Amino acid sequence: MKICIVLSTRPEIIKLAPIIKILKQNKIKFFLINTNQHYINIMSNVFFEYFKVPKPKYNIKAPNKTYGSFFSKTIKDIEGILVKEKPNYLMVQGDTNTAFAGCFASSIYNRKFFDNKKKIRIIHVEAGLRSFDERMPEEINRRLIDQLSNILFVPTNFDIKNLYKERLSVNKSIYKVGNTISDVIKNNLPLIKKNKFLENNNLKIKDYFLVTLHRPESVDNPKKLKELILSFEKMGYKFKTKFIFPVHPRTKKILKKLKFKKLKFIIFIKPLEFLDFLFLMKNSKIVLTDSGGIQEETSLIGVPCITLRTTTERQISLKEKTNILTGYSYPKINKAIGYFFNKEIKPSKTFGDGNVAKRIIKLINEIDKNSIKF
Repeated sequence: MKICIVLSTRPEIIKLAPIIKILKQNKIKFFLINTNQHYINIMSNVFFEYFKVPKPKYNIKAPNKTYGSFFSKTIKDIEGILVKEKPNYLMVQGDTNTAFAGCFASSIYNRKFFDNKKKIRIIHVEAGLRSFDERMPEEINRRLIDQLSNILFVPTNFDIKNLYKERLSVNKSIYKVGNTISDVIKNNLPLIKKNKFLENNNLKIKDYFLVTLHRPESVDNPKKLKELILSFEKMGYKFKTKFIFPVHPRTKKILKKLKFKKLKFIIFIKPLEFLDFLFLMKNSKIVLTDSGGIQEETSLIGVPCITLRTTTERQISLKEKTNILTGYSYPKINKAIGYFFNKEIKPSKTFGDGNVAKRIIKLINEIDKNSIKF
């Protein structure tokens, strides 16, 4: 058995790291392809290093200026690598452009063969998530990846229902396993140490809000971003609580164009290494984010989350009331902060038990051993 893993972005590296660790422990053959979708060191390479993910065997230098240029180069190069390596499986995680490129390249490769034994089985880790908002590129990606994949590892029962509604249960192997981010949280939470950041900024544990913004719909419109930042400042004054804002490179480009007077309640900082971010997230009063993965992470560690989007693919966190969806409206964000301000949230086990990667590798071994057809 030989597995090709296609990855590049921060969430892919973090969530695939537990699987890669077990592949190494079990001496299962695998190799990595990095598309360099995230080419900035702080958003990619530092996570390869921290999680001890092996150096990718192949690095594709795809242009990132347009979706077309990225996909055309990446899909072509991955297909060429598959022809050379002939893996039995190709694994992708989540809903990124990288994940779709890897999945689609494998699908193209498979069209050459009528014999299923020669085809590559496509594995989608974190399958079944849906926001039902096709304005989001990620929604298009995750739907297409699930359509093309043969083996779907699904985080929750809620996500399985999405697949059945789309009739994707036919000729596919579907397994509810949880999310590997639970493994990451379980292994790393005991490692977080008190750092100097809070002390240096005269902040205390549970006495600040943490913000992340990076999605195009959140930050690409300068006027919209400025209104959001000014809303944070206004709410900081009202609740007498500061916002810590690690600035994503995408967001930084837009912020440079905006001119703010001195902001008293917002602290802009550089992107953080994983443990430092986990420390700030664990000890924040509330996390405000447009990220998908952070909605899971906050639920797992028991921190209230406010999602600055109009839709979410982590709808189960809304049902469990660990997360509130507000969009970008000041009144809605303000109301959500008021709701969570003095509330304690219990850690959720919905997204996994910390043994998800082991479960996934065990299932892949069983599938390979029994030669389950697809």
